[in-house]
Amino acid sequence: MNVLEVLEMRLSQASDFALRLLMAISQSDAPQTVDKLTAQLGLAKSHVMKIVAQLAKAGYLETTRGRGGGIRIAKEADDIRIGDVVRLIEPDLGVVACLKDEPASCPFLPRCALKGAMARAAEAFLDSLNEQTLGSILAGTQKI
Repeated sequence: MNVLEVLEMRLSQASDFALRLLMAISQSDAPQTVDKLTAQLGLAKSHVMKIVAQLAKAGYLETTRGRGGGIRIAKEADDIRIGDVVRLIEPDLGVVACLKDEPASCPFLPRCALKGAMARAAEAFLDSLNEQTLGSILAGTQKI
C-alpha cells in the first residue's frame, strides 16, 4: 500500500444514496414510495429499501404501510446533521486498515502514531460535515 492509498478517504455509495434519499423525501410534504424514489433518483429498489429501513430505524424517516402510507421525513431538516447521517451509514470509516473493524496486519501495530492521526482526521471530516444540516443543503439545491 502506498501513501496515496493510505490517505484516500471515500464514502460508500450507500452514504451518497442516503443523503439523496433524505433530500428527495424532504422536498415533498406528501409521503413518498420506494418505487417513486427509485425512479426519481435512478437507484436500485433493493438499495432504496435497505437505506430507508436504516434511516427509519435511526429516527430520520417515518414509514407507514398501506393505503395512504409511505415514507416521510421524521425530523426537521435543520435538525438533521450531514455528518451524523454519514456516521450512521459508514460505521467503519477507517481510512487506514488499522481503523477498520476487521483485523489489520501491520508491523507497526499495536503502537503507531499514524493510527491516531488518521482517526483524528476521520473525526474532523465528520465534524466538518456536521456543520451542514439537511436544511442548509436543501436551501441551495434545486427541487426534483
